[in-house]
Amino acid sequence: MPPSTRKRRAPADEDPAPTPVQRSRRQEELPDDDPDEIDENEEETQGESGSGSGSIEQLAKGLVRYALACEYSRVPIKRQDIGQKVLGSHTRAFRQVFDAANGKLMDIFGMRMVELPNRDKVTVRQRRAAAAASDAPPKSSNMWVLQSMLPDAYRTPNIVGPGREPPEDEPDTEAAYIGLYTAVIAFIFLSGGTLSEGKLDRQLRRMNADRITPVDSTEKVLARMAREGYIVKIKDSGSGDDVIDYMVGPRGKVEVGKEGAANLVRAVYGDGPEDLEQRLNRSLGLGSEDGEAVHDEVSNAQPAPRRVGRPRRRDSDDDG
Repeated sequence: MPPSTRKRRAPADEDPAPTPVQRSRRQEELPDDDPDEIDENEEETQGESGSGSGSIEQLAKGLVRYALACEYSRVPIKRQDIGQKVLGSHTRAFRQVFDAANGKLMDIFGMRMVELPNRDKVTVRQRRAAAAASDAPPKSSNMWVLQSMLPDAYRTPNIVGPGREPPEDEPDTEAAYIGLYTAVIAFIFLSGGTLSEGKLDRQLRRMNADRITPVDSTEKVLARMAREGYIVKIKDSGSGDDVIDYMVGPRGKVEVGKEGAANLVRAVYGDGPEDLEQRLNRSLGLGSEDGEAVHDEVSNAQPAPRRVGRPRRRDSDDDG
């Protein structure tokens, strides 16, 4: 007898596999909040609406936290680090995130991110490169630091201090460090923008800080100032001997600046000479409202035309 060709009937407790038509109908009947049917692009959708982890609001909060951490460590806020540590795959939203974070910093903390200037061209090679690229627009440094936006009425030691107060038996090294780099920057500004190592040592000796300071040894403190961008140490060995000069660094220009140096001088002299302001204006170029316009105007001015003297008498005139 030939074997039966009938198919075995499936048990009642086993459901047959759904057909493509049934599968599509079930997908349509699923509720919208089914976790198995969440769209893969939901993060991008929420980012546009401002509620997801990739939204401008959340990224701006992350940038605020990163900026505060950098300021605490005195590390510049670099655009490359912002892209890697804050933005991630949302690098195209840099400008929106940056503006939103700056708004939060100003509204909540009274600070803002200010771009650092480029380092001055001091060596011969750097000056030649700068002269060759003089026609090109100046490049951005892509580095920022936090700057206080509080009014002058609130910039008092009782309100804005250097940091947490140390224990009673320990010196306030943070306040000492701020005072030291402010004084060094003021010395450099008052010397025309460049100060030799010998003159700086002489000024520190007058402060009894030529060897040791409340922070650390003078050599280590100056190295820390250079590392953090307050000053720039220039070493020239072209003449055979090592000649070391100091200039104000990018962070020193933004955080202290010429106005900060002038305020230090005013605090030291108090009700000093009547012509103190005139001397500061001549030394620092603070004769205008913006504080540096006079200095920039003098540095960018064209050379004065050659004075024309009286014509020399000719021999023929003498003979006549």
